[in-house]
Amino acid sequence: MHTVITGGQALIDTLNGFHELAQTSQSRNIVVWVNEYFGKVEAEGKKLSEMAAFRDNAEKVCGAVVFSKRNQDTFGRDVEDMITAKLTFGEAIAESKLPIMAKQRLKVVRRDLFEQLEKIPF
Repeated sequence: MHTVITGGQALIDTLNGFHELAQTSQSRNIVVWVNEYFGKVEAEGKKLSEMAAFRDNAEKVCGAVVFSKRNQDTFGRDVEDMITAKLTFGEAIAESKLPIMAKQRLKVVRRDLFEQLEKIPF
């Protein structure tokens, strides 16, 4: 199972969603996607791993993927455009209309995410 915990305004809601999902799981089968797009995933000086909802359910997590916040004017815009167009990384990178630098930035993000996924012991 995959779940997102995002920083910023939605942190509490997504953390509660993770907690609810973890309560339904009997095994170590959750991949947490830590999304820093809207801000760091921390509250009151605590990092995700220090928060009660995460600590109480850590044994259910088989791994995490961090979607790091990058330059919003370049990487952020490229990823946002890809999502808005409802394209996969492969489709967006193959899109002939995209400038070469946008394609390269999407390749960097994809490689980073895929490398993290490959390290998770499914």
